[in-house]
Amino acid sequence: MAEDAEAMDMAAGTLPSSDIAVKSEAQDRQDPDQKEGQQEVGLKRPLPSDAGGDDVDHKRSKGENDSQEDDKEIAETDTPALSKNQLRKLRRQKMWEEKKKEKKEMRKKKRQDKKERKQLEREAEIAAAATEGREPVFQEKPQREPAVKVPVTIIIDCQYEKYMMEKELVSLGNQVTRCYSDNRNAKYPVHLFVSSYGGQMKERNETILNNQHKNWKNIHFVEGDFIEAAAQAKDLMNKAGKDQLIDVLAQDKGVDSISLSKPSEDSKKKQKTALVPEPEADDVDRSIVYLTADSPYTIERLEPNTCYVVGGIIDKNREKGLCYKVARQNNVRTAKLPIGDFMVMTSRHVLATNHVMEIMLSWLETGDWRAAFMKVIPQRKGGKLKGDTSTPEAEQEKTNDTTRDSQPENGTIAAEDIEVISPDADRQQESTAQAV
Repeated sequence: MAEDAEAMDMAAGTLPSSDIAVKSEAQDRQDPDQKEGQQEVGLKRPLPSDAGGDDVDHKRSKGENDSQEDDKEIAETDTPALSKNQLRKLRRQKMWEEKKKEKKEMRKKKRQDKKERKQLEREAEIAAAATEGREPVFQEKPQREPAVKVPVTIIIDCQYEKYMMEKELVSLGNQVTRCYSDNRNAKYPVHLFVSSYGGQMKERNETILNNQHKNWKNIHFVEGDFIEAAAQAKDLMNKAGKDQLIDVLAQDKGVDSISLSKPSEDSKKKQKTALVPEPEADDVDRSIVYLTADSPYTIERLEPNTCYVVGGIIDKNREKGLCYKVARQNNVRTAKLPIGDFMVMTSRHVLATNHVMEIMLSWLETGDWRAAFMKVIPQRKGGKLKGDTSTPEAEQEKTNDTTRDSQPENGTIAAEDIEVISPDADRQQESTAQAV
């Protein structure tokens, strides 16, 4: 009977139960990735008669396994995972390092080319002089006037690192380098200090910049605050016998160089956001002046044996009044440059650290704030001297004023500007034309 039932099943096109069980076990042993791929794509299982069917399935499963292994390897190497911004910064840093090497090689090549060119010019001059029977004439560098150091100290306060982003810290380091360069090439250099020296600036100087700052002269890096740097500067100015009291420092000696600012129209508009000015305490340290645009006092001139502190911060005006608060907490004098007394600005009177340094060095040389501001303040600040009518903007405004004055009010036309011609005059002109 069993054989008859099996024969009937085969005739009906169905498989015996034993064969069905074997087939299900084979499907369970099938690669799960291959089985899942077949279910998603909806492909039939290739028949044994299909040429290369097994090879295709084998390659597909192998490729999927390889990609999974690659992802696993990347995950292991990238631990901990970096964000997109961090990866972007790493790429920029790598590109900068590559370009730095290229620029270094280019500068080296330019120096070599310049040296070779000068040597060829020298040899050509010697040959020409020998032919003409004369002595060779060589172009000499113009001799620089000897620098005269003055008893004034400028301190760059670098305690605001936590308020700045990474690119702003790099910019501050570049500004400090510019301050050193300007002071080294100045006619009347000052004593230059960098206070609160440490953190990323120190790390960058010692690693990326290869300790180049250690070769700088007449600059002092102090890890303490600006009060400690000022104490060292005072001892240095008292001991230095080569400091010279130039004319601009000797004038009005004994008269206070700082006065309370007069409120201007620009300051009246900003009274709501401006800090409340505080009177100086009786025991304020008068030998230290913190320069900040938020101070209610204005500096009229520089005084000898005085330390002027410049806030080393680049924050795009995010931390308004920060330097002024720090100065008041340390009980030192505050003042701002007299920009508002000489110039009209279209933006805040906040300058970069190196610009403040350059303005003060220029004043020591000329004794003229007006000339110092015009020389240093960038044009993007939109500054112009008060009462100056020589600028294109002033000329255009003057032209517009003249045009407005020549026109009647309310756009009306004056009666004397209208030419009235009578009809008889028209007929008379017509007959005259025909007679001609």
